[in-house]
Amino acid sequence: MRLKNKVAFVTGAGSGIGRAISQKLAVEGAYVAVVDVNSSAAEETVTLITNEGRVAKAFRVDVTLKNDLEDVIRLVVDTWGTIDVLVNNAGTDIKGRIQDYDVKNWERIMDLNLKGVFLVTQAVVKQMLKQQSGKIINISSIAGKTGETFTSPYCASKFGIIGFTQSIALELGPKNITANVICPGPVETELIRNSIAGTAKLNNRSYEEELNAKFLSRTPLGRLAKPEDIANAVSFLSSDEANFITGVSLNVCGGMELH
Repeated sequence: MRLKNKVAFVTGAGSGIGRAISQKLAVEGAYVAVVDVNSSAAEETVTLITNEGRVAKAFRVDVTLKNDLEDVIRLVVDTWGTIDVLVNNAGTDIKGRIQDYDVKNWERIMDLNLKGVFLVTQAVVKQMLKQQSGKIINISSIAGKTGETFTSPYCASKFGIIGFTQSIALELGPKNITANVICPGPVETELIRNSIAGTAKLNNRSYEEELNAKFLSRTPLGRLAKPEDIANAVSFLSSDEANFITGVSLNVCGGMELH
């Protein structure tokens, strides 16, 4: 097992990609802190993990609230002693034309997608510095490398995650802490289904037409990603096999984005 007796802290772990990541890390032997603002969803993830004989515990927290985050991190360290792996996965998207976009929606996306990554990382790094070790994996998007229509705040936040991660990789490398980014393409989750429906409406197309025009026709491997595809990449970057990799943005997108 790649992660035997390691402790992983995964945000947005109550569903979708975050749930798949939590399950994969647990299978690899990690003790998983399943972190989500939705406590019942987090508990569902924990049940799936523990039913397989693995170890996980749910923690409810809003990642935009600094003091609450610090309390939860203390609880995790009190429970398992360390935090070896941080996966910043929590995020959201709200579609809209730039001329009509509500600033409150912009602020919501920036708070969750970018400020949340900063606050969680800042709090967890304090523990990693004590350990003189750690692995940080931030979930961005191929929309963090190339802009997409009707999603300017989301793109801005995901571009920001890449720059933030490159900066902390340089800063924390001498302390034996790595920081990397995973850039998924479209993944079979509720978030992407809602996204496709939203842009289909704005483009006056059917869901199927939008799916093909925006994603499938641009993907050499011809399908959407599965949450497990992202989880497998996270597992690798969390492991000792990735000890000499830092500051990298890894595309997991079936060839949709090539830089």
